[in-house]
Amino acid sequence: MFLFKGKKATADERKVIMTKQTADGLITYSKSYHPNEGILILKGKSKRQQVVIEGLVIPPFSTHGPYYSGFPTYDLPFDLSYVGTAHSHPGGSNNPSLEDLNNYYGVVSIIICYPYEYETIGAFDRNGKPLHLEIIDA
Repeated sequence: MFLFKGKKATADERKVIMTKQTADGLITYSKSYHPNEGILILKGKSKRQQVVIEGLVIPPFSTHGPYYSGFPTYDLPFDLSYVGTAHSHPGGSNNPSLEDLNNYYGVVSIIICYPYEYETIGAFDRNGKPLHLEIIDA
């Protein structure tokens, strides 16, 4: 018995939509923490092939350094609107590191790298594969 009709969505077909206001918040937050990494929680909705990111949350008790950022997940309040995390890379690459993949949270990971602009924002799945990212006016 099949519960879903049609083919299953793959990472290549998934799409991440972020509001311009959220992208601006990520850029500002990342610039304020430079030269350290900054980390945020993404709020939004996730449905099959699409993740819509509508807001950012500063995680409680987060730590920041030049090569790391993180937070204890057990201190987070229960909220079903958390869809992933966003963090900055002070270097010139927004590709996920092995540490990023080992500490993956949610359904999408957003990484922004220096110089912290719209063009340096990347979205990745749990395996580190890039996802299509679209920034829209809301």
